[in-house]
Amino acid sequence: MTSRDLDHRYVVPPYLRVVTEQTVPGTDQRVALWDFRVAQPNVSHVPGPVMHSLEHFLGTYVRTHHPTIMNVAPMGCMTGLYVWTVGEWNFDDLADVITAGLRSIRDADEVPLANIVQCGWAEHHSLEGVKEFAERLLADRDQWRDPGPDAHEVSAADLRELSAG
Repeated sequence: MTSRDLDHRYVVPPYLRVVTEQTVPGTDQRVALWDFRVAQPNVSHVPGPVMHSLEHFLGTYVRTHHPTIMNVAPMGCMTGLYVWTVGEWNFDDLADVITAGLRSIRDADEVPLANIVQCGWAEHHSLEGVKEFAERLLADRDQWRDPGPDAHEVSAADLRELSAG
C-alpha cells in the first residue's frame, strides 16, 4: 500500500488526488482512495448541512452511474470528501464524474434520500447551500489537478518541526 499524505499547512483547495492505492490481495484488482479537498484545512470547513447534502448528491450520483466508485464520504474535519474507486481510474475520468455529479445539483428540487426513512439526520441538509457550494467548486474546476504550489508530502522534517513547537 502506498499512502501520500500532504502537509495540510500548504495545500490550496479545491483539488482531487489519490491518497492511497493498493491491489486487493490475491487479485490484480486495484482500489484507490481519493481526496477531494474542498476547504482549507485548519482554516475553514464546509458547514454540516451543506456537506451532508453534498454527500447525498455525489453518493447517489456515482452509485447510479458508476458501479466502480464504491463510495463518497465526508471527511470528519469537514474540509473534503473521500472517494473510493475500484479498477483503473485516472484524474481526468474521476474529475469528469464529480463534475457531472456537481452539475446534477443545479436543477434539483430536493436533496436525494433526505427523508426519515433513508437518512439518519434528515433535517440536517441545505439544498440552497449545496447548490451555491457546487457552483463554487465548478467555477474552480480548472484548479482541481493542483493541490497548490507549496504542497508537499508530509516528511519527517515536518513532523519534527511540529514536535519542536
